Amino acid sequence: MNILLSNDDGYKSSGLKVLKNVLEEYGDVTTVAPHRDISASSSCLSVHSPVQIKKISKNFYKIYGTPADCVHIGSRGIMKKNPDIVFSGVNIGSNMGDDVIYSGTVGAAIEGRHSKYGSVAISIASKNPEHITDLNYKLKYIIEYIFHKLISQKAIININIPDLPFSKIKGFKITKLGKRKQPLKALPLKKNKNRYFNIGGVGKGISAEGNDFHAIEKGFISITPLTIDMTNSEVYNKIK
Repeated sequence: MNILLSNDDGYKSSGLKVLKNVLEEYGDVTTVAPHRDISASSSCLSVHSPVQIKKISKNFYKIYGTPADCVHIGSRGIMKKNPDIVFSGVNIGSNMGDDVIYSGTVGAAIEGRHSKYGSVAISIASKNPEHITDLNYKLKYIIEYIFHKLISQKAIININIPDLPFSKIKGFKITKLGKRKQPLKALPLKKNKNRYFNIGGVGKGISAEGNDFHAIEKGFISITPLTIDMTNSEVYNKIK
């Protein structure tokens, strides 16, 4: 099994290292990650200039670009063959509901959609997780489930882990994307007589039966299959 691993928190991320160690039990892992934290970069590709790459160690590279750059260059430039499966993460912070529009973690997984068995994005549903020391056990539980149950689906799989001790996680829930309320207001800032704005924080997630927010709230690992088809079928059927 040829596995490509990336993330959006940067090549030094502890989540990346733990996931890499777990994946090495399943195949040959090539890691291609950004040189720094480049969250909220979505599926952005650096098409306007060449992208610099540096080799860190055997099958480990850092890219001076976006997470999508990493997967594109990793799968279509560095690796001799297209990867069998692509993993992105582990991201510190949730990627649920509307987050997938902006997420660099999900953006990397989307770029890996052409691999033989699709791609997987993994996130911890907290920006300041308290239960990180047992991440290895959580990932072994998740990766085993992926390789034994989900790998045949060839989908983009978005996974969120509740910030709980492994012993208190209730299992898996197959979910749909939830929704967030409107983002908080952008905050004005003056600096050297120039006017700036800080981007407002995300809106509160709306928990409803069957969605990712509800699964996390109830202590389950949320597994959401994604597609890049953004067609509004309801409106399409009305106006066609």
